[in-house]
Amino acid sequence: MADSRNGTRTMTDDAQQMTSYALNDPAKLLQPRLLLLEDDERLGQITKELLDDDYRVEWVTSGAQAKSRFAAGSFDVAIVDRRLPDMDGLELVRSLRASGVTTPVLILTALGAVEDIVDGLNGGANDYLTKPFSFKELDARLRAMLRGYDAERGDSYGIGDWAFHAHTAMAESPQGDLVPLTAAEAALLKVMCDSPDHVFSRAELLGTAFRPDAVEGTVDTYVSYIRQKTTRDIILTVRGKGYVLGRPEQ
Repeated sequence: MADSRNGTRTMTDDAQQMTSYALNDPAKLLQPRLLLLEDDERLGQITKELLDDDYRVEWVTSGAQAKSRFAAGSFDVAIVDRRLPDMDGLELVRSLRASGVTTPVLILTALGAVEDIVDGLNGGANDYLTKPFSFKELDARLRAMLRGYDAERGDSYGIGDWAFHAHTAMAESPQGDLVPLTAAEAALLKVMCDSPDHVFSRAELLGTAFRPDAVEGTVDTYVSYIRQKTTRDIILTVRGKGYVLGRPEQ
């Protein structure tokens, strides 16, 4: 769990964790992605274990690591401690907001004075909870912050060990990497995800996913684009008939 040289979690830990999620339970890719920023090893481990059933938790122990993870991909929600080894967690929240990141953030800290809470909320946090805390309360607050996520999740699909999030036009690899798709690529993949066992002829796909003036070869072109961006097995060719959604596995 930790780097023996400095006592902090590493980016390799996070990559291995995301790969493990996909290999052991591909449906995990459809759960909300949560960044936990907590430098206390014991509290971080306990909090992560309690949240792991309902979230894909990436646990980091410094503000620099959190910035790196946000730069690498998006999260659905974040829990941020304030007293960190390299910065005040509120500094991170302000930085995220200044760069346009809108991820809901809950500050979880021992700093519980009224002035601290006001500073946290004014600094861009969506909620503020003081330590010691009840896990039931933390869970309820996270669910309140994620009320819109359940509606969006209806537009997320598992494709083998990959995921496709139609509402953001993003494919997600087993490692948690997000791959942006164009509007046409996303439309094509969504049509196939809505009927995952159906073999689509080119004419069917042309009539449902593309503009009326598109030619039949357009389907082959966009299938190729999607495969190049993700994995070749995400869409399978059925010789003489057309295409069917694949079930890629690492």
